[in-house]
Amino acid sequence: MLWSAFLMGFLGSFHCVGMCGPIVLALPGHGTAYKVLYNLGRTITYTLMGVLVGLVGQGFSMVGWQQWLSIGVGSLMLVIILFTRYKHFDLPANGIMHDLYQKVKAGLGPLLKSKSVFAPLLIGILNGLLPCGLVYAALFAAVSMGGVATSAYYMALFGLGTIPIMFGLGIFSAVITPAVRTKLNKAVPYFLAVVAILLILRGMNLGIPLVSPKMDGTGQTHMHHKM
Repeated sequence: MLWSAFLMGFLGSFHCVGMCGPIVLALPGHGTAYKVLYNLGRTITYTLMGVLVGLVGQGFSMVGWQQWLSIGVGSLMLVIILFTRYKHFDLPANGIMHDLYQKVKAGLGPLLKSKSVFAPLLIGILNGLLPCGLVYAALFAAVSMGGVATSAYYMALFGLGTIPIMFGLGIFSAVITPAVRTKLNKAVPYFLAVVAILLILRGMNLGIPLVSPKMDGTGQTHMHHKM
């Protein structure tokens, strides 16, 4: 399942260009080092988010509910994709999400004008807090990993998956037209549905290698070898 984190990040980066693209282009500097620090900041935030949801997942594992958590998370993802208006994991621009967006935006303003060498890193860290349905979709999957380390690793891979497009935004902007981005965005829910189904199968403990390996109640995979 860890492979899905990188692909989710990569596909999701096409979706997030609209929100994060202007921030990348407004970085206080245009060299490679600035982009590295910015993307490192975002990945740090995603990884820390993974630690937080990993604590929840680890709690489920400790009481032997890891398989049910995986099934529940996968089912909830499918419900969101199939039966709600957030078909592309877009979030409502009101309430708590609106307040969070405004607070992050207010924090980004001074940093975008800063001459500090650490400004791009801090911008990336704050940028990672911007409300984004795809980030929350990745967190859904991460919580089902069953442990702090694996959940953090999942979200770190998600962050790394977003880097190629965000790093080469200026290069790809001519190729990734709004029409192309729209087509790619339409593919995202289908990929998320595949991830959701895999989470459900993983929790069903069917003994299928890679897809639904045998696990005990804590989510630990068991391999049986014939002698």
